[in-house]
Amino acid sequence: MDSTVDIRPFEDGDAAGIARLCTSLGWPSLSDPEVVRRVCTAPGSSAYVAVRDGDLVGWAQALGDGVLQSHLGFVAVEPAHRRRGIARLLVTATFQATHTLRMDLITDVASGFYASFEHKPMRGFRIYPGA
Repeated sequence: MDSTVDIRPFEDGDAAGIARLCTSLGWPSLSDPEVVRRVCTAPGSSAYVAVRDGDLVGWAQALGDGVLQSHLGFVAVEPAHRRRGIARLLVTATFQATHTLRMDLITDVASGFYASFEHKPMRGFRIYPGA
């Protein structure tokens, strides 16, 4: 675990740092700070950031109904700060903030990381409009 990282709820001033992180990771959908702000403040959204020495080094966001179901939409950690427990702290904080009993996610990377949480593997689909 990284003892010097601060995990805290998203604030509007974090949007530019998240957009920079997402751009560096090749996530063009989240390269605009205004889009990031809207994603993080949407109804039902819970978003947390990881800050170390004043720099944003990670971020997670989930959507939930506040009762039963949530969906982990995004988790990102700067490559230089990975393997220090930051992603686990972000996922845990975000999940707790949704106030739900379960959280689903879709991923094609880091399956070993997600499998380290208590879970039930399931199949899923990502559906697009007009498809």
